[in-house]
Amino acid sequence: MRVKDVMSAQIVTVSPNDTAQSAARLMLETEVGALPVEVPGVGAIVGILTDRDIVVSVLARGLSTSTTIAEFMTVSPEVCNENDDTAAVAARMREFAVRRLVVVNDDRHVVGIVSLVDIHNEKAAAEGLR
Repeated sequence: MRVKDVMSAQIVTVSPNDTAQSAARLMLETEVGALPVEVPGVGAIVGILTDRDIVVSVLARGLSTSTTIAEFMTVSPEVCNENDDTAAVAARMREFAVRRLVVVNDDRHVVGIVSLVDIHNEKAAAEGLR
């Protein structure tokens, strides 16, 4: 099975200069828990931001919700290609102790996010366990 078969197709990204509050609002509006951080106009992925990052790095530390994403995002996140095998990607996620990876195409443009849950659910469905 390929990543493109199980990923959440997501093209919503944030800029490193956006604020924690604007990212949280975008997560609420789009019903996602993670957003790739992209350099505007360049398309380069420089980080990833999760809802947990906002809670732990901003709210729990008493920082302002106007804190920019660049101050607390995960820099240089691991990515995978949409054509990668899901078993190999799951192994990489376990190796790096992450639950999500940004998915890129052959041109290195973001095409989605894949999570361990996505891979597990699709595997369970394929095995008739869902």
